[in-house]
Amino acid sequence: MATRQSIENIIEKAENVLSEAKDQLNVANRNGYEINESYDRAQRHLSNLDAEINKLMDSANHQQREQLHRLHLQVSAYLNDMILDQTQLFD
Repeated sequence: MATRQSIENIIEKAENVLSEAKDQLNVANRNGYEINESYDRAQRHLSNLDAEINKLMDSANHQQREQLHRLHLQVSAYLNDMILDQTQLFD
């Protein structure tokens, strides 16, 4: 079973990673989709966070899984947005 502390830690980490991704999306959109190392790093952090969330879901109870699922949806939305922006740039 996942501990309350592990859930709180992943939520705190997610807030930081999502904030970083939001900032990078704003910069990329303002600069005409200029993709740089910070943008790539934010994407990697989102991807790693998504893997951590999925791993933690295996040992979570029902309430924790609900929290993690909502977090997963947020992470996926940002990750998809970043991928789509990158795809638009290279099309």
